[in-house]
Amino acid sequence: MPRRTCGSGPVNHPALRSDNVHPYYVSDRDRVLAFHRWLEGAEQDFIVVATMSDKAWWGYEIGFPSGGYWEEVFNSDVYDNWVNPIVAGNGSGVHVSGPPMHGFATSASVVIPANGVVVFARL
Repeated sequence: MPRRTCGSGPVNHPALRSDNVHPYYVSDRDRVLAFHRWLEGAEQDFIVVATMSDKAWWGYEIGFPSGGYWEEVFNSDVYDNWVNPIVAGNGSGVHVSGPPMHGFATSASVVIPANGVVVFARL
């Protein structure tokens, strides 16, 4: 997956700059934070998951506002013009169909790169 820059594609979506932000998950133990971004009247939601941990989290369970396929639109472990041979990522996205979690209707198992950020969009 090519890394998307802030000037193109879904990463530049107005929902990521709107006043609507809901930090819904914080784990001091794991050093993980997740928040939901959206724009009123738009059909697009974003989930941002970050960790300040020195290790990657594989199979980390996170709540999502709706099920279906969520595209990974940003991964801080993927770089332009350089192949990271041990990238920690979610391929091109995740299928969200797990049980309710963190106040949301459903959940998914995600990969979070060490000291990194992943952004998912329901497109």
